[in-house]
Amino acid sequence: MPYHLVTPDDTARVATAVEILNLARRQDDPDEIEALPELMARQLRYGWDLEPGEMYLYVPDGAPAPVGVLEIDLPRRDNLHLVWAGVTVHPDHRRLGHGSAMLSEVVRRTRAEGRTTIWLGLAEDDLGARSFVERFGFRYASHDARRRQVLADVDKQQIDRLEAEARLAAAEYVLERGTLPTPDDLLAELVEVTAAINDAPMGDLTYEDERFDLKRLQDFEAAAVGRQDSMYRIWARHRTSGEVGGHTVVVVNPLQRHIGFQADTAVSRAHRGHRLGLLLKIAMMRWLAEAEPQLEMIGTFNNADNGYMISVNEAIGYRLSRVFAMFELNLEPAGAGAVKEMASATV
Repeated sequence: MPYHLVTPDDTARVATAVEILNLARRQDDPDEIEALPELMARQLRYGWDLEPGEMYLYVPDGAPAPVGVLEIDLPRRDNLHLVWAGVTVHPDHRRLGHGSAMLSEVVRRTRAEGRTTIWLGLAEDDLGARSFVERFGFRYASHDARRRQVLADVDKQQIDRLEAEARLAAAEYVLERGTLPTPDDLLAELVEVTAAINDAPMGDLTYEDERFDLKRLQDFEAAAVGRQDSMYRIWARHRTSGEVGGHTVVVVNPLQRHIGFQADTAVSRAHRGHRLGLLLKIAMMRWLAEAEPQLEMIGTFNNADNGYMISVNEAIGYRLSRVFAMFELNLEPAGAGAVKEMASATV
């Protein structure tokens, strides 16, 4: 078999996969943060919420070493029609049909799992990759923007002004904060505001709302503990009703202590219009300056059509890094032709 499963305990395979991914990133996306074998192993063990995806090294027949990495993620809580895929070919082994072979395997696996939809993400300005996937029937369906907030470049006077304005607009709310572990009674209160992320734009992707409950939030925190992340959460509570109206979460890992990653920022529908998103994110900046003073940058992704959150991020110093497109392939019940076409491609 040309596909060799990468398990968290197989340090050699993990290291090989990370090497291929980093070599590809240096060529295709130099602004991306390089992967670390230790963090990759933890991701393979715990995933984002205890549902890790699968990773394979691709070794074509007769090859002395792997030439690609195949990633497959099968949602298990919702969107059971969907397969997320990642196909990476070593820069020295491209245009030899390896990408086509791995995409053929994704289609085979999707059918074997009884699923019908494949998502594949690419840099929006990578026209060669776009042409490659479009030849196999993938269609452009959505786009996400990666932004970075370099803390040394933030205009502190503007932050002070924006915070004052947001506090006035959000006078009916009090901010609370906490780190891991979060008590179950509080997690239960956070289910609704976490689910508000479903209101974010998704373009033309074939997608159903994600399902959030107490167990999923518990698993999200358990995975963060397993990955050894430090998690910072701030939420806004309505003074009169006691409802949680919005929250924001940032994670920092000790192996990359100069980088923070925005996990989620959401405001429930009933609590919008009070500048809670802006206030929460500025409060997080203040807290991280105390708790993680070595932090240099925070990274975030937003759908490129999410004008409100992008305007908030831009106002507090986030700057565009790159835009990524999501391509979608919907398989027909009798799709053998598509598989044959993939197998015969020469990319």
